[in-house]
Amino acid sequence: MHRDFPEVNTKGEVLIVEDTPASLKLLSDLLGGAGYAVRQAPNGELALWTAQARPPDLILLDVRMPGLDGFEVCRRLKASPELCQVPVIFLSAQHDTDDKVRGFALGAVDFIAKPFQAEEILARTDAHVRLRRAQLQLAQERITLERRVTERTAELEQVASTLAREVQIRRANEDLLRLSGQVFEATQDAILITDPHGIIVTSNPAFTRITGYTAQDVRGMDIMRLHAGEVGEAACAALRQGLRGSGCWSGEVQTRRKSGDTYPSHLSATTVHGPDGAVINYIGVFLDISERKAEQHLIDFLSWHDALTGLPNRALLRERFEQQRLAAIRDGQQMVLMCLDLDRFKNINDSHGQAVGDKALQVVARFLTGCVREGDTVARQGGDEFQILLQDDALLGRTMALAQTILAGLREELSVGGDRLALTTSIGIAMCPADGDTLDDLLRHADTALVRAKEMGRDHYAFFTERMGNDIRARLAMQQQLRGAIARNEFEVHYQPQMCLRTGAMLGAEALLRWDNPVLGKVPPNLFIALAEEYGLITAIGEWVLDSVCAQIRAWQGAGLGSIKVAVNLSGKQFAQDRTVPFVEATLRKYGLEPGCLGIEITESTVMGDPDKAVAALSCLKDIGVSISLDDFGTGYSSLGYLKRFPIDVLKIDKSFVDDVTTSSSDAAIALSVISLAHNLHMRVIAEGVETREQVDFLTQHGCDEMQGYYFSRPLAVEAFTALLREQRPLCST
Repeated sequence: MHRDFPEVNTKGEVLIVEDTPASLKLLSDLLGGAGYAVRQAPNGELALWTAQARPPDLILLDVRMPGLDGFEVCRRLKASPELCQVPVIFLSAQHDTDDKVRGFALGAVDFIAKPFQAEEILARTDAHVRLRRAQLQLAQERITLERRVTERTAELEQVASTLAREVQIRRANEDLLRLSGQVFEATQDAILITDPHGIIVTSNPAFTRITGYTAQDVRGMDIMRLHAGEVGEAACAALRQGLRGSGCWSGEVQTRRKSGDTYPSHLSATTVHGPDGAVINYIGVFLDISERKAEQHLIDFLSWHDALTGLPNRALLRERFEQQRLAAIRDGQQMVLMCLDLDRFKNINDSHGQAVGDKALQVVARFLTGCVREGDTVARQGGDEFQILLQDDALLGRTMALAQTILAGLREELSVGGDRLALTTSIGIAMCPADGDTLDDLLRHADTALVRAKEMGRDHYAFFTERMGNDIRARLAMQQQLRGAIARNEFEVHYQPQMCLRTGAMLGAEALLRWDNPVLGKVPPNLFIALAEEYGLITAIGEWVLDSVCAQIRAWQGAGLGSIKVAVNLSGKQFAQDRTVPFVEATLRKYGLEPGCLGIEITESTVMGDPDKAVAALSCLKDIGVSISLDDFGTGYSSLGYLKRFPIDVLKIDKSFVDDVTTSSSDAAIALSVISLAHNLHMRVIAEGVETREQVDFLTQHGCDEMQGYYFSRPLAVEAFTALLREQRPLCST
């Protein structure tokens, strides 16, 4: 097996198959800069032609492509004898578990989701290229060694034949005898000569070097004493039959050194006959094959186990499932599959480095192995994902106890290379035959349950149910539609007026995002906003809203409708980014707006995650001239000490307190406390969700500054709100 690498100084050769030019360039620049030789293919047909022309070390393969998609390309690659061993990593913007299962079933070794993370691309590429090159190198060395064994055996058999002739004719040819003696002395492989009864007559220096026995040590010894294994009658019979039948025999034997250590060797035994045809000697040639055996063992191990943790991989997990499934069903047992995913494991790699992350995975692997019983299987799929396969009865008591043990054990800090790390995990559980008859069914359903466990707040376990599957499919459909919503112009900003209770005038408005999707219809904000935060889309959406609002304020000013102040909600994830404050400044400059036209609304959870960072960011916004409102005040767990530090202009009373402010003494007390607290801290107060005249009167009487809610107006589309501005009158009498 010979590989011609195009650049000997590269780390390896990677074929990138991607129909998006930007992604193709991004991956090529990233891997090329990291020292890889990169080839490109913009479609499936060209990818197959390129790979067949010269097999690469690794193929990064996009799933969704016109023409031949990634799945078909992978199927054809794996059907080719020349390309079936080339590892394939799928690239996809989808997070569909079915796609993952299908990809792994076709022979892919890994799956990377878009948008790409440079560290993840490099780490996974490095791992698979190193493994591929190691396998190729081992295969090449194995072929070379086998060829050497064959050549050496033929050479030594020739030597043995020569020696046999020398023994027969003795002094007939002194020159040839001396030459044979030199070969006997100089060869690097061990040679023994015995009499017809297997008693050692002599040995060469190589035998002494390999075994530690001198020629004097073994002279007169039965050759079978050097055998390290159990020499049964059947094995002896095979050896004798080979020597009688063809005059020679070869095979692998376990041999003992003088120190007592054993090693595998390849023995070639040859019979030497005298002039009368009688056996006069046997010649044995030993070739030490321990290194070749070790290399083969490593290749075999990596075929069935994870290289980092030594745990069974997906292939071995599948084999054990098939071995145990029928027996479990026959005995009335359930085959249980637990899928574990370490919560926020990326933070460990980011904070402590990849080396500590790898050690942490090894510690977790040992911990999980110590939690299960003999006969159970702990496997690692890759990344921070593990699986446990076990048997349990219909009540699943052992399964639930094991899940609790794992959750509790991982909550305790683990010692990883001198660091103390706290980990938690989420666990999804599926059963056979209740949830499916195949391992692929269980993996898919356990992954679905795993998503539910994460939704429960992580550090939980959940069992698969059919309804859960429908819920997850609905979330995935929403996620897919959400990704292209900005490009398809599906978002719209509505504006809800904010009224001054003292004058009845409209002082400003709150910008509220609405989503109307052709497939899903009108999606409530409480559904898609949370999903956008979970999948990392909220920053792009939040920046779109801020840009749209500033553009609209500029349009109203240009139409002579005055300078209205609009408050825009900022999510916690968006607020935590260093680029948010500069983006606000840049957007105000872009549309030529005074900062006083813009208000930023944040929630308690937004600022309480990192109070010091929150104070710094809010202070920057305040210095610019942007006003700050604290939304949903009183619904979280904020500290009044921190609140005093925050440069807040407005506190908003949450609708949950306003609803019963005239009928519930506790809600009234909370509303009055917020008003009093805000005024003492020199802040204004806005009440949300005002719907009745009684609420208006109560809040006005007790000093609330502004209100918004259905009593005054629902959130209005741009056209309706513009008409309201043109009227320049209160929405209703106070």
